[in-house]
This record gives sequence, structure tokens and C-alpha cells, in this order.
Amino acid sequence: MSLNQMQIAPSITPCKCCFGVSRLCGVVDFSRCGADHAAGRKVDPYVGVPIYFHRCEYCGFVFTRALDAWTSADFAAHIYNDDYERHDPDYKGDRPHANATMIADSFTEMAQHNILDFGSGLGLLEHDLKARGFPQVQSYDPYAAHSNPAVLSDRYRTIVAFEVFEHHPQPHALMKDLLGFLDDDGAILFSTLLATDAVMAEGIDRWWYCAPRNGHISFYSARALVALATQHGLTAGSFDEGVHFFYRKTVPAWAARYSHQIHSA
Repeated sequence: MSLNQMQIAPSITPCKCCFGVSRLCGVVDFSRCGADHAAGRKVDPYVGVPIYFHRCEYCGFVFTRALDAWTSADFAAHIYNDDYERHDPDYKGDRPHANATMIADSFTEMAQHNILDFGSGLGLLEHDLKARGFPQVQSYDPYAAHSNPAVLSDRYRTIVAFEVFEHHPQPHALMKDLLGFLDDDGAILFSTLLATDAVMAEGIDRWWYCAPRNGHISFYSARALVALATQHGLTAGSFDEGVHFFYRKTVPAWAARYSHQIHSA
């Protein structure tokens, strides 16, 4: 048997962000998860499903094609199921509370806007922000049974998407969805850790954030954010390596008065 007959992932594939040449850069078992990271050791059994990752030579986007054929039902069955909380315990309280605090303390102008929390999980950010004087917040999560799809009929001045971008297997499909809910002067505030050169030098397989069982399957560099934003008529900026924003026309007032970096190609 030849190696070509044994190959289960292509060595080269087009980038999902900029369509540049992307080469294999690492592999982890599908079972790689937050519970392993929290324990500092492997606690979940290996499942024998290798998830291969590619990195774009041009924009630095890191991604897998292993889940490209999955349906929403597949994601719900294998990732966003009853065991998800064990792999990502912060989503039940700590993360939405911290994000609500950041918005209420730093981005007070958003209180005048209608806001969509996309990928909202249990909807805790909405409740926390409303209690802090942000009355126009709606929640939607495609994998939450309680989400009301009627909120997607509106257009929003601000969309927040915390820990969403690394979960989606198709960056441009995600952007198309988000822009369909954004008004003409709107902006998107989101969080995702960047796959920096330092991270990649260490190895994607050693990065705790690379955790397919958590749904973490897409990782951006600053250049990848630019590539994605540019193709949708947006500008990309970052406050740090974890918190970023996209905007259409001018830097939103809630971002302008804080130190940030506008990325260029």
C-alpha cells in the first residue's frame, strides 16, 4: 500500500479566508478538550479521529477540513451536547459576566444601541447587560433550543460574538450571517485568541486553545482578520490578541477612545 492510499488529509488545500496555499501544520485527536487543559493532563479517552490542521502561507489562517461535511445535527450531537459544559465551564457564568463587565465599564456608548449577542449560549450576557442599563439587547445561538429566531429579523447597530469565530468551520458563511443582521453603520465586537507566530512556532498541537471537542477548529492571525474583513467591505481592528472589532465606515465611538490597532494588509 502506498502512502497516498493511506492519506486522509490533503497536504495542500486552499485557505478558507483568502484562498491562498495552505499546508499541513499539525494534528490532534478529536477528543482534545478543555477538561484536558484544566487538569493539565489527558483525562478524556482518545477516540482515534485525527483532526488535521492547515495554515495559510499568505494570511496565516489555521483551519481544518475534517468537519466541513458536518451538518448542524452533527455539531449538536458530537460537540454541543449535554457534555459540553464539562469542556467549557466558563460559558455558564464567568465568561458572560466578564464580557458584560467589559462592555458596561468600557463601552458605555453601546447602551444607546440595539445589540445582538450572537452565539449567546444560555443568554446570560443579555440578562447581565440589561441589569446594567443596556435595555436593547437580544440573544441568539444556533445551538440553543431556547433561542428565538425572530430576533434575526431586525438589524443591529452592534453585534457581539464572544468566542464564536473559532467555532465556525466556514469564515465567510459566518460573516454573511452576521452582516445580514448588521445595520449600515454597525460594527461587530468579538473575541477569539490569535494564532500568532509564537503560537505556531510552539506548534498548533501544543496550544491549549486548539480543542476540537470544544468546537475550536478555526484560528485567526491578524492578517487573516484583514483578509476576512476586506472581502466583506469591512475594516479590522484589535484591542489585544483576544478582543477585536470589524466596522463598515468609521471607527465606532465605543472603540475610538481606547488604544487599539487597525490592521492593514
